[in-house]
Amino acid sequence: MKFISLLIGLVFALHGLSQDDKGRSLFFGVNLGTKIANKNYALRYNGSYGQFGTNETQLEYTLNIVQNYTSIRDLLGGIDFQVPYDAYSQNIRYIPGLLTGVTLGYQISPNLQVSADGNFNKLKVRDVFSIQVFDGGVQTSDNQYRLGSIYAEESRFDARFNIDYVGEGNKAKFMIGASGIYNFWRIDQHLAIFENYQMSLFSQFTGVPQTDLNIVRGSGGGFGLNIGCEYRINDKIVSQILYQPYQTFVDYGVSFTRKILLQHDFTVRFLWK
Repeated sequence: MKFISLLIGLVFALHGLSQDDKGRSLFFGVNLGTKIANKNYALRYNGSYGQFGTNETQLEYTLNIVQNYTSIRDLLGGIDFQVPYDAYSQNIRYIPGLLTGVTLGYQISPNLQVSADGNFNKLKVRDVFSIQVFDGGVQTSDNQYRLGSIYAEESRFDARFNIDYVGEGNKAKFMIGASGIYNFWRIDQHLAIFENYQMSLFSQFTGVPQTDLNIVRGSGGGFGLNIGCEYRINDKIVSQILYQPYQTFVDYGVSFTRKILLQHDFTVRFLWK
């Protein structure tokens, strides 16, 4: 927070140096961009998350359900299997997702603006898990493994409250600012797939109450930076191209020793102002 206070102070200092004092005005626009979510949070989906009310992981619990176990065993030609300790991907990550949203702001002066963004994003995860098979008909002492797929979808909503300094220039202008952020996330889908046979690792219709061991949605605050440029397209429309790294403090049900877990938005705003 000290850094944010320092940056806000810098913005007001730069504003004080501005010699142009045109009228104030409201503006609004639309946002389009890409979110690169921190890969550490994707560990929530590798199947190793504890299954609520059991001593098993999500993957173990799901694959050991009688219907699922029998179906996979049939796909293996009647061969038994188990979930090994190293079944879970440790390099699982999010696929960069499309970001869309709206902006409402107030132009305090030609060099200073405040705004609020509401951005929506759908993130996807694709990776693999392994199972160990016990085929006595294969004459080898090596462990035998088969791979299945992990697939997940996660929705996010980010509310950003921005204060930005816009530099001098004819058409292209440098921008720098700071953001306060509110983030909400929710699991929409989480599947284990083996040879096209799908098994749900999560259902939004479950009756199990949410606890620290069963987190499927959450929210929290954070802060970030806005770095980029503004370009006037015509008399009414301005585009702003921004790189927005940020840090949030949101519980995804997994803990980390690292305190700084940056995430990154690359955003283009089209503003009527």
